[in-house]
Amino acid sequence: MNTSRIASAGPGTGLPGAVAVSHLRVYDWPAADGVSGGTPHLHLTCSEVHVVTGGRGAVQALTASGYEVTPLTPGTVAWFTPGTVHRLVDEGGPRITVLMQNSGLPEAGDAVLTLPPEYQTDPDTYAAATAVPGDAPEE
Repeated sequence: MNTSRIASAGPGTGLPGAVAVSHLRVYDWPAADGVSGGTPHLHLTCSEVHVVTGGRGAVQALTASGYEVTPLTPGTVAWFTPGTVHRLVDEGGPRITVLMQNSGLPEAGDAVLTLPPEYQTDPDTYAAATAVPGDAPEE
C-alpha cells in the first residue's frame, strides 16, 4: 500500500466522528488547462482520505509546504487535512473510495463562506449574499 499524507499547516492527527464514505468519480473531460479532471478546491473544516481501488490518476495539492503531485494507483491512500488545496486528475479511470470528516456540513467541495444562518436558508439566498457585483472593481 502506498500512503501519502498531504497536509496543510496546523494540527490534525486523525478523522473525528461524523465520517462519510462515498465513491468518487474523477471528471474525464479536459479542464481549461487541458488536463482531464476537476478544479482545484479546498475544504475549510474537513479532513479527507482517498483510497484508490483501481485505475490511474494523480492528485495535485498546494499546502504551506508548497506544490506536490501524488500518483494515484491501486493501493494508494492520500490524506488531506482542512485547508489543503487539491485537484484530482484522471489518467485512466481512477476508482476512489473517499472518507470525509464532518458528514452533513454545508460544504460542497469548493470553499464555503461562513455566513450568519439567515444567509444559509437556501441556495438562492446564499448565492445572492456571496455574489460579486458585476460593476465591482477588479482589484
